[in-house]
Amino acid sequence: MRCATKGGQTGAALLLMLLVVVVAASAVLVRQLGERDLKRRQLDDTRAALAAAKEALIGYAATFPDIVPGAAAQLPCPDIDAGGTWPAGAAHTASCGAPGVTVLGRLPWRTLGVDIPRDASGSCLWYVVSGSYKNAAAATPPLINPDSNGQLEVYSIETGALLEGALADERPVALLLAPLAPLPGQARTGVASPGCSDDFGAADFLDADTGLGISNAALSGAPDAIDRFAVASGVNEQHNDQLLSVSRAELAIAVYGRHDFAITMAALTRGVASCIAAYGLGNPGGAGDRRLPWPAPTVLVTYAADGEYDDADTGVFSGRLADRVDDSSAQTGSAIGRVLGDCDPASAPDWDPAYMALWRNWKDHFFYAVAESYEPGAPLPTGCGACLSVNGAGNYAAIVLFAGPRLEALGQRRNAPPLDADTKGDIVNYLEGANAANHPYTGGSADFVSQPETASFNDLAFCIDSAMTVAAC
Repeated sequence: MRCATKGGQTGAALLLMLLVVVVAASAVLVRQLGERDLKRRQLDDTRAALAAAKEALIGYAATFPDIVPGAAAQLPCPDIDAGGTWPAGAAHTASCGAPGVTVLGRLPWRTLGVDIPRDASGSCLWYVVSGSYKNAAAATPPLINPDSNGQLEVYSIETGALLEGALADERPVALLLAPLAPLPGQARTGVASPGCSDDFGAADFLDADTGLGISNAALSGAPDAIDRFAVASGVNEQHNDQLLSVSRAELAIAVYGRHDFAITMAALTRGVASCIAAYGLGNPGGAGDRRLPWPAPTVLVTYAADGEYDDADTGVFSGRLADRVDDSSAQTGSAIGRVLGDCDPASAPDWDPAYMALWRNWKDHFFYAVAESYEPGAPLPTGCGACLSVNGAGNYAAIVLFAGPRLEALGQRRNAPPLDADTKGDIVNYLEGANAANHPYTGGSADFVSQPETASFNDLAFCIDSAMTVAAC
């Protein structure tokens, strides 16, 4: 019988050691792959929760006008604390900061009508809404429409680059935040299963990046300010917040995509024109006096305030549609101070007082031209010596124009101070073709245009004739 050599024993030992190393390495690799797969699945689950919450927010905004007629497509306030009379998950509508102030808190799942939204760690989702879009009772902005810009920016932790908000109209209007697992220094207390934690300390859930100097848990608290947030591109052990934005463009799609949008805006525009015609019919000069109000300037100090839409005797008979018509009434002797606010449906049958709320959110979209023969300083009796026409036809005393959505084909931009340089004051960012080119109209004949909507035209026009009859033109 032959015995194993010493060299053979050594080789077997080496093979055994190699096998042990391979098995150990395989176990480590399998564990690492398992951890990575788990994190990937957790990330996917979290992103799915964020996406579902975003869909609920957009749905809330799009249908809010059905709940409150005349209201804008606004976003709910967050659930900001565990006290007071607010139930868990309810939007703190009447306790949502000052006007223009962006607010952070938990996603108001109860108000949205959804189940409690959680990330993969079990933490409830957080939510921040721009002050320019919040449904906040007295602090609700006086002008919200799809041209309203957000007040948020999102930065990359890895590169420091501005990811969202480089252009004014690309700033998010809201953000959804998933805290994921707590990091060192974050102590989350008061977990009230199956609800959310009673701990509303944002810093216990949301992370800060010292390199960028951005804390997702801290806001400026100032009105009309831009607040910054930071996010990593993937799994980051030092900053694990996951973010999903709601853009102005996404809300615009929801608003303009409503089946009743065109009908509603046409009815509002007809109603506005009806009130202007009623002004002419109510002049104390009788049937021979059909003078109509002057317009407001196209450039305003602030486009959000109702009082800025005030007529002015400047020798220009085109501009924004004025509600306050004190200068005109001083000239005509009319008792009407506000052409819309004082509008009586008995004399303006196309006007519904509920339209006033709708006008407030779309007032920057309305433009108006009054013929030289019908402006407040015109000699009496009024008649078509110098009137307006549309597509080369008609003799009109005035034209009311509603500017449709911004036209990308024309590069239209509608930004305003205090956050951005004013582009709302340039009429070409609202009206197209001759409707823009006729401004400033200072007298004589002027021909406006009306046509089907295209990629380069979407103005809606209603005309007022010499008898103060209103019709689409």
